[in-house]
Amino acid sequence: MELAEAPRALELDVSARMQLASGLLCSLKLEMDRYSRGLLGQPFLDDWMGSQDTCAYWGDELLRLVIPFLGWERRSGDAFQAYVDSRYVLGASIKGFPEHIPQDKVQDRITRYASVFGTRDNALYIWYRPLGILTAHEGKHRVAFMRAHDQPAIAAWVREATYPSADRIVIVQPDDRQGEWLAVLDGRYVQLLRRPRVSRMMLEAYGVKVCRWRDLTDTPSRESVLREIYRTGLHRQPQTISEEERTLDLDKLKQQERVDDECVSRNIFELKPYRCSWLRLGIATTFAFILSLVLWLLPWPVLRPGALICSGIAFGLLSGPSMLHFVGPRRVAAGSAGRDV
Repeated sequence: MELAEAPRALELDVSARMQLASGLLCSLKLEMDRYSRGLLGQPFLDDWMGSQDTCAYWGDELLRLVIPFLGWERRSGDAFQAYVDSRYVLGASIKGFPEHIPQDKVQDRITRYASVFGTRDNALYIWYRPLGILTAHEGKHRVAFMRAHDQPAIAAWVREATYPSADRIVIVQPDDRQGEWLAVLDGRYVQLLRRPRVSRMMLEAYGVKVCRWRDLTDTPSRESVLREIYRTGLHRQPQTISEEERTLDLDKLKQQERVDDECVSRNIFELKPYRCSWLRLGIATTFAFILSLVLWLLPWPVLRPGALICSGIAFGLLSGPSMLHFVGPRRVAAGSAGRDV
């Protein structure tokens, strides 16, 4: 009978620089959780996280904010048991802090957290292996507790998640200090870095390079990319964990730009920014026609030329729209990006 392998200490197996960056982010998360108990602290957290809550935020919410394309790769494999170093876990102190545990129960908690795996409902951590960091799905409070008591590890179930390799990602630096920072994956997919300085620290520790937009090849202009990001709302806080909600596909944008640059023929009723109103044209034409008829029927010959002029205006208003055509790019005819023409 084959025996199951005994749980071991989880080895992060990342560079010293990546391990340091991950540890610093986890330590920062402990401090952020304490802000959630303050009158001004919670609004500050809400502003920084770009959301609104009444308590500490989950660790995966913080990691998703600072790490682009976090959920891009599918999670693989079953959960396994391991002893996890709490210094590299993003937990959440939602209902209280370590000092709120009665002193006579502290040792029992330490023993249980350090040795009892229980079920996945007790402690389940998602291990982003390339980044050397874990997020607590279950067992969030014990992270701060074990760190407060200088305990080396937590007995937990661990599920591995991967992340795109560093050579697939580039950080795009803006041309000015107020500009937007971007992350580009595989030269095709773009996400806005909403907390760029923290993101850059983490990604550079991972091995991601920084460049300018002009250094990229076969891409739309930076202006058109940012315009599309703002138009589609990709700069806002995503409402789900779907990566599609915060990702711009450059291939689709280039395809749309080719469509927008196509020459089209439009009459004045189809030009969106200068679209002629049938109602106004009808009123003007009717008025000119009635005026010409009245001038013609009056018994004074001197008014006949005026009647002819008014009838000419009426005829011009009727025939002009069908004779005038605009030929040019679809985007101009549409008045913007050409998506609704």
